[in-house]
Amino acid sequence: MAEKKITQSDIMSVYWRSFFDMASINYERFQALPYLFTFQKVFKKLYGDNKERMTRACLRHVEMFNTMPLFIPVIQGTTLALEEKIANTPVEEDTAELEESVNNIKVALMGPFAGIGDSLMWGTFRPIAMSIGASIAANGSAAGPIVALVIWNVVNFAFRYFTLVYGYKAGTTMLTTLRSSNIIEKISTAGSVLGLMVLGVLTASWVSLNTGLALTVEGTEYVTDANGVTTEQPKVITTALQEVLDGIHPKILPLCLVMFMAGLMKKGWTTTKLIVLVFGIALVSAVISTFTGVVIFC
Repeated sequence: MAEKKITQSDIMSVYWRSFFDMASINYERFQALPYLFTFQKVFKKLYGDNKERMTRACLRHVEMFNTMPLFIPVIQGTTLALEEKIANTPVEEDTAELEESVNNIKVALMGPFAGIGDSLMWGTFRPIAMSIGASIAANGSAAGPIVALVIWNVVNFAFRYFTLVYGYKAGTTMLTTLRSSNIIEKISTAGSVLGLMVLGVLTASWVSLNTGLALTVEGTEYVTDANGVTTEQPKVITTALQEVLDGIHPKILPLCLVMFMAGLMKKGWTTTKLIVLVFGIALVSAVISTFTGVVIFC
């Protein structure tokens, strides 16, 4: 039997089809059908002369599968290596163990990759790309959304390709390598740190909250005029609370607001409730300022 070898053309076929990983998602099998669609051409090459193996290959890839879309290609690369090995196994040999390992690896990887992918890509990198675009757009430039999309898609296209190739080359050893190197936990930690840094920058740049409260102290002071006569005169010292807070830490009020909102979200508050709360505080502050002249928040 001639060896069936995966070529660069086959890899590119899987690569381009991987962009349809959310095209037919459902709540029973999630991304299983798009995952199988990715290998349509490759399976014809590997199992075109063996209907039984083709059927089993299709059936094992309609099992429930769900993970972060950008991390699907690395799993597909591993799958590609295993399917190639199965296709090159003589017909008379049993491939049940190899076939079972295909789904085992998919199940083992989709959970960790879903967690790390959501935090790293959706929660960290995409907000960075969009915030860069939004900053450009805020200055009146129409290039803002274009820049955001270019940044995101450069990473999207490149990340998918290189992880697919890595998954294929690593094959079945990838799972062992990931576990032994503890790389998933390391990337998760790095992503969390980067996310917190981005959150701090966005808080300082986009969240505006100041207070107009001031502390007034009335007292007296002794003033000596040009004739050498000393008199006691009233003196009023006013200290703006905002200046004191800025002296402690710049932008401390926006930081406290964001931390307060994060705490409420952890307790189950929805974004709608948080928006209503912010509008409510702003309304109360405006009413107090209108009738008393005291600006609490602005």
